[in-house]
Amino acid sequence: MNISNSLFDSIKVGNLSLRNKFVLSAAADNLDNDLIAKTDRYKELANNGVGLIISGGITEDKLSGWDAIINTVHQNGGKLAVQLVTHAGIGFSSEGDSVAVSVLLKDSPFFSSLLVHSKHHEANDEELEDIINCYASAAFKAKTLGADAVQVHAAHQSFLSQFLSPITNQRLDKWGGSIINRTRIHREIYKAVRKKVGKDFPILIKLGVEDAIPNGLKFNEGKEAAEIVANCGYDILEISQGLQDFSNWNGTPMRNHPKTEFDEGYFRNWCKEIKSLISKPTIMTGGLRSISLIEEIIYNKETDLIGLCRPLIREPGLINRWKNGDLEKSTCISCNKCISELLMQGKKLECYLDQ
Repeated sequence: MNISNSLFDSIKVGNLSLRNKFVLSAAADNLDNDLIAKTDRYKELANNGVGLIISGGITEDKLSGWDAIINTVHQNGGKLAVQLVTHAGIGFSSEGDSVAVSVLLKDSPFFSSLLVHSKHHEANDEELEDIINCYASAAFKAKTLGADAVQVHAAHQSFLSQFLSPITNQRLDKWGGSIINRTRIHREIYKAVRKKVGKDFPILIKLGVEDAIPNGLKFNEGKEAAEIVANCGYDILEISQGLQDFSNWNGTPMRNHPKTEFDEGYFRNWCKEIKSLISKPTIMTGGLRSISLIEEIIYNKETDLIGLCRPLIREPGLINRWKNGDLEKSTCISCNKCISELLMQGKKLECYLDQ
């Protein structure tokens, strides 16, 4: 197998032309108030060969100044997709009355998985329509600023994951119950965004296809949800986990300390199975560290694109290192200090392994 031909050649996925198959998977970086530092981070990644950079989740009001960031990525050969989030749902605010998918009792297993839980009420149709329109408005602004695509965040603890999970979606109306109803908001968001951005602008989705909480979303429904969102029109699906269990790292998408290649690619089977069911391109993410395993995955056509996050925090130059012939695996050991320092100490996103 020729690594340079299989991984580093340009590729067109939908209407998105990329220089290679490597994607920076989204992560918060605590740099929203320092756009110069954010620009420098994305410039370094683009200059070092990342094909597609997906931003951390961002709302429309935080997009001011992003035209400079996007231009810098373009000047260094990369493409940029803005990841859209407009509403956290229950669990991320201790103030006020949060708009939630459903009203949950304090003994719900979801509460044990939260950083903070809050007073909340079930969203009504008018509130949901406002949220849907917020996605469309944010997508349009991202396009006008020069973004190459947008990605709807529907994984992890996001509001859209809460809609998909039977733990957090206990609604009895058209937004709850069957998997068709629980994906209704995903489909309505797609339609609203597509109307705003036109027929050719790429709309991606990051979809959580199984929860880490007992009695949560199971993969048999998650893969059905993936088929539904693919068929409704989303251009590229990134396959990830749904609701998280914060009591241990293995209950999150940031599983730690893989010892062998077998421990890498922990969402591989999910993505591979979904890829076989849909006609849309996929991004496989989750623990990939070894170029030999990544090459095997691409060679076997288990996915179209490879998503990396922590390895590119540790080594922004990783993609070019591999391209230039140094095929040693990423030096990231998934210790998760980068995430801990960001979440617990409010520090910027960077590798803290040697600090």
